Amino acid sequence: MQPELKWQPASAMNQSILSAKLCQWILHPGSFMQRLEEHGAIQPRVQVLCHEWQSAVDDERSSLNLATDSETLIREVLITSEDKTWMYARTVFPREVLAIEPQLEHLATRSLGSVLFSNPTMRRSEFEVVNVGANTEWYQVISQSTPLHADHVWARRSKFYLQEKPLLLTEVFLPDIETL
Repeated sequence: MQPELKWQPASAMNQSILSAKLCQWILHPGSFMQRLEEHGAIQPRVQVLCHEWQSAVDDERSSLNLATDSETLIREVLITSEDKTWMYARTVFPREVLAIEPQLEHLATRSLGSVLFSNPTMRRSEFEVVNVGANTEWYQVISQSTPLHADHVWARRSKFYLQEKPLLLTEVFLPDIETL
């Protein structure tokens, strides 16, 4: 059995265990794509790995307060530019959010932030963070999509509320992020 991820509030994280650069990325509350461009990434793009209706995993359902049998739209992407892979992201969209903002169901290669950060009703929760070790299922899933040349990676997650209805975004910072 693989160990569960132990999410903790970012405010409780010991920031000294991260590089200053990675810590700034993890704690940045704005658009990741916009920040990538501001730091010199050339034409960052979204590569869709999964976009389908399925059940969220237990801790996602718990975070969103969803019933066990709830189907959600799951979107998994890599964010890349040039020969770099910056991030793996997984978004859980409950049906209620898609009813409020239907274009979220049809993002294709458009960034999630391009919709969320332009919505005047949007608010974002505080971040939770976790160190994703090579012995976790998350690490195994990510390494199937992109080579990971590290024994662990850091992730954050937060809820975005649209008209007080939440969606959950988990963002895993890949080793290339340290090169910006």
